[in-house]
Amino acid sequence: MKTFTTHLQAINPDTQQIATFEGPYILANSWEQAEDYIYSNGMGYLVIDGELLGERLQNNLIKVAGNVAMN
Repeated sequence: MKTFTTHLQAINPDTQQIATFEGPYILANSWEQAEDYIYSNGMGYLVIDGELLGERLQNNLIKVAGNVAMN
């Protein structure tokens, strides 16, 4: 089984800005299976952003860090 990392974006109640937060790890055999898992378990707000390989993160997408100001 593989371990996939996730993130989500939400409004930070302290700053009122959109912030990116780390989500839970998802155990699945493939990226597609991990996506199926989050959608079928009511976690469609999560984005799968990488696969955890040992202690190294292999990203297929750029992981966003920090806050983005709301317009």
